[in-house]
Amino acid sequence: MKNKVILLMLVVFLTSCQSSTNRFTQDERGANTYSSTETGQLSSVLEGNIISIKQVRLSGSKGMGSGIGTALGAVTGASVVGSDDSDKAAGAIIGGLLGAMAGRAIEENATADTGFEFLVKLSSDVIKAFVQKSKQGLRVGDQVYVLYGNGTARLTRK
Repeated sequence: MKNKVILLMLVVFLTSCQSSTNRFTQDERGANTYSSTETGQLSSVLEGNIISIKQVRLSGSKGMGSGIGTALGAVTGASVVGSDDSDKAAGAIIGGLLGAMAGRAIEENATADTGFEFLVKLSSDVIKAFVQKSKQGLRVGDQVYVLYGNGTARLTRK
């Protein structure tokens, strides 16, 4: 029994350790909202014109769903098989793996969103692409400022 508990804990731990940095770094605030840590930070500015706007799908987070799915799948898998301990362990492993996949897919679909890809022709004649969650009323042909720094870029009307 002790070995099954340790095995179950190991499966849950390993599947929940996958990278979930997207959850913490994805900018879901839009171009007009800044975090308090951005105050006093210097950003660079470029000028340009919007030449294209396309609606895009922003993928959802992929962190907690697999861990929760693993736990639920392992418990379910162990409970639906025979009474033999080795059958229960195999059921827990298979159930945990299937639960992790299902939990991840459910979380990603539930947290997905819509955003906008802007193609901007800069004053230097270079074309750059930017993705924002909000369209902010911007249209093709608008003159914009591109504010960028610390891994973040934002478009704002000139």
